[in-house]
Amino acid sequence: MKNITVKQIINISVIIILLIFSFQNLDSVKVKLLFFAFELPLVILIAIVFFVGYFTARVFHHKKGKTPLE
Repeated sequence: MKNITVKQIINISVIIILLIFSFQNLDSVKVKLLFFAFELPLVILIAIVFFVGYFTARVFHHKKGKTPLE
């Protein structure tokens, strides 16, 4: 039998917390952006904002001798 590592326990815990969070935020919210308005589930809006922030940080984070997406 394979031993479970601490990293695996943390990953499983984070996945469980994310699933609980997702099921508690299924209500639709109205989003207004300039002249547009639309409704979508809150969890989708949170995921979109997270990924936009993540990729923005990846693009603008510069290390010496590396390209932005390495």
